[in-house]
Amino acid sequence: MKKTALVLLASTTLATTPLQAAIAQDQGGDDNAGSPSAGDIIVTARRVEERLQDVPISMTVFNQKALDRQNVFSAKDLATYTPSLTANSRYGADFASFAIRGFTQEARTTTSVGVYFADAVVPRSSPLSASGDGAGPGHLFDLQSVQVLKGPQGTLFGRNTTGGAVVLVPNRPTYDFEGYVEASAGNYDMKRVQAVLNLPVSESFRLRFGVDTQERDGYLRNISGVGPRDFADVGYVAARVSAVADLSDNVENYTVISYTRSKTNGAASRTTDCYASSAAGVATNGPNGYSCQQIQRERDAGDLTVTNALPWAYQKLETWQIVNGGAKVGHSAA
Repeated sequence: MKKTALVLLASTTLATTPLQAAIAQDQGGDDNAGSPSAGDIIVTARRVEERLQDVPISMTVFNQKALDRQNVFSAKDLATYTPSLTANSRYGADFASFAIRGFTQEARTTTSVGVYFADAVVPRSSPLSASGDGAGPGHLFDLQSVQVLKGPQGTLFGRNTTGGAVVLVPNRPTYDFEGYVEASAGNYDMKRVQAVLNLPVSESFRLRFGVDTQERDGYLRNISGVGPRDFADVGYVAARVSAVADLSDNVENYTVISYTRSKTNGAASRTTDCYASSAAGVATNGPNGYSCQQIQRERDAGDLTVTNALPWAYQKLETWQIVNGGAKVGHSAA
């Protein structure tokens, strides 16, 4: 018997701002498509479940065990183990953006690599700067797989994905009562806790709950004496609730609600000079603007020392997303 499914999706998003080698393979298609076996890697790169070797797309695939083994919890970590994938985190981990094969993002423009969670675009941060892909800390936990598709994907994914797409597939609720709690610690006073509970309420309704939280001190020390002690720290909490309801023998509804809140000191760079006469000018606020204003004051004062209390720097990102899908499942003879 062969099972086919037609899925309709609706997504609501809101964002506010102030592998040991992984299971991976890069290849083209295989004309001799057979039936899946226990050892096959199943992907959804073309909106249907297929064996990896049958998909004519260059891609790299990770399962949850591979992500855990390599301690992948952010966009930058994912790029470390994925050929041709890079992550730009100069605006902080929460605003990281992907690039594949050199298709990079310029400031104030949309990224060339889309990130999709449960077949819906992940919430994005502010468009006022590099907007990020929405795959920062808190998104990469309790996943069935992560699929990195290389090359233009606009036909199937419906938005600007000239560089490629990163597809996050969360674990769906199952019929088993199960769960786990995992705690870890590391340098810079890092503490992380993940917990997942799968609850089969009835034969036709299943729930899955997940929480991921981490705190870590920053590794960029602030020696100015003004503002926070360090930068590039990590502090987030992410929660997820998913539900599957069997409406009939061949119709089901799948809903995922996710929430992420991150508050850190942000990233920091060292300003060495300012060029106010340049065509782009100099920002009048923000860390770079304050630094440039202070540099100008020190120049005007000559040998005198000028001090100035800067605003306390911090970065806050809060996102939530609801993805709802209805599937009509039919059967036909193989």
